[in-house]
Amino acid sequence: MTPIPSLDPRADADDSFSILPIGEVETYEYNPRTGNNPRYDDIRASIIADGITNPITVTRRPESSKYHPYGGGNTRLAIAKELQASGDTRFNTLKVIVKAWPGDANVISAHLAENENRGDISFWEKAQGVATFKKAHEKEHGAVLSTGDLGRELKSHGISFGVRVIQNFAFAVEHLSPIGPWLKATEVNEILRPAISGAMTVATKFDVQRSIFEPVLLKHRDQVLATITYNKEAEESQRKPVELDAADLVADLHEALAMAVGVTPEIMPLMISAVESNSRITSEELKAIQIRKPVEPKQPPAPNVSNANASQGQQRLLTGMLAGVPPAPAAPPTPPTNQTPAARSASRASMGQEDQSVPTVSSRQRNPGLPENVGTDDPTAHVLSLVLDISDLALLHDCILHVKDMPFGYCMDLPKTLEQMGDEVLPDGQVQIRAASWKFLASLSGQLDPQWFTHVSEDISNWTRFAKAGPDVFRQNYVRALRGVTADSGDPAMLLAEVYVMFSQTELGYLTVQLLRAMEQLRLDHPERFVRAVTPDPDLPQ
Repeated sequence: MTPIPSLDPRADADDSFSILPIGEVETYEYNPRTGNNPRYDDIRASIIADGITNPITVTRRPESSKYHPYGGGNTRLAIAKELQASGDTRFNTLKVIVKAWPGDANVISAHLAENENRGDISFWEKAQGVATFKKAHEKEHGAVLSTGDLGRELKSHGISFGVRVIQNFAFAVEHLSPIGPWLKATEVNEILRPAISGAMTVATKFDVQRSIFEPVLLKHRDQVLATITYNKEAEESQRKPVELDAADLVADLHEALAMAVGVTPEIMPLMISAVESNSRITSEELKAIQIRKPVEPKQPPAPNVSNANASQGQQRLLTGMLAGVPPAPAAPPTPPTNQTPAARSASRASMGQEDQSVPTVSSRQRNPGLPENVGTDDPTAHVLSLVLDISDLALLHDCILHVKDMPFGYCMDLPKTLEQMGDEVLPDGQVQIRAASWKFLASLSGQLDPQWFTHVSEDISNWTRFAKAGPDVFRQNYVRALRGVTADSGDPAMLLAEVYVMFSQTELGYLTVQLLRAMEQLRLDHPERFVRAVTPDPDLPQ
């Protein structure tokens, strides 16, 4: 009889039962789990008592004489080999279920799915498993998988990871392997990947090799390994947690990059924010970024005792977080007209040059309605500190009112005039920044929502007083105070060009992004601040 050419006499029948010598079954080299199974001792005790009651499913490559587990079973196999080596003859052979070889990609995904379903596999093991699956699948099919394609392929194998998670896996495998075993999903997503990606982009702008980060990663790896070694010799009560300090790692990475670039480490977050906002920013513009250095503020005159002070009497003091607002930096000299565009751009990068500069305004002081301090337990403290930082650049201290019952703890009052601070006339560029920043902060404060109007007394707020006087009065005074634009309804409007004015200023744009993040965190932490039953008031505008 002539054998059928299409059949391989060495091939295994799919889902067949067999008894194999234990030496013919080996652990799978691409098993995603690289660490010990946390249930190893329990599984071992069970196998000693009852043997392997759940047969291991195995498979083998066509050219190999050795089998290995398919879709789990590596822990049971390792225990069986350990017991057999110690003299337990029950494990000289194994009863197994044999599957026909499906290719490495399918075997890897079967192991991933098994471990994922049990929920006892680490972030790093998943990341390596997904990377190995991708490599095997691309080799077998001769096509590169995009992130979306990879997600769909994994899902077809019963593994559901979102695009963001898959991107985090890939980033960790490519850039964080020295510290991989101690990575946590949340830290990679929220701290490490954003900070390190930004640092790498800055490094590229300055032609700095990314290899400068490797010693930092190795340093933190060695710190964790030192803790592990210490714990082995220490008493249980003296052992330290084995974990990676993600924030400290980022600080060290930024310090290494700052040294390579030739700036102070404090500048690095500003540089990263700048490249995130503008991918075309040049190294010269990045080098021009500066941090405002606080100086001791002049003692402000004592505020008059008024209804404004009385309404603020129950508010807590700040414990120094908003203790003083330094005067804005003096405007740099106007560069000569023969400067190169790059040099002019660099001189503007930190609120500099011509009428866009921020002048020193000696007459500026904080509005008496804003307390000097707010308690550290006040949920709005961080938001208020960033509002004041923005105000320091945009010159808005004559407009900010601290209102503790507003969602974010403040509202913006209408200025008497945009063009002046005290007796000093502002350049037109600063007036534009002042107007744009006022509108932006007002739009975020919640004061455009009628339900919050009653939180701001008309005794201390022209905004409220004019609003209660009716749409026409409000429109006239708003336009007069802000050179403002209003919608057909009479409500304030902000132009797209004004948004650009804010974000085109490097430091102002950075602070604005930080403010938005702080506000979102406040929403998540204190949702009760943003819910209020509305009682109709005939005196308020609809």
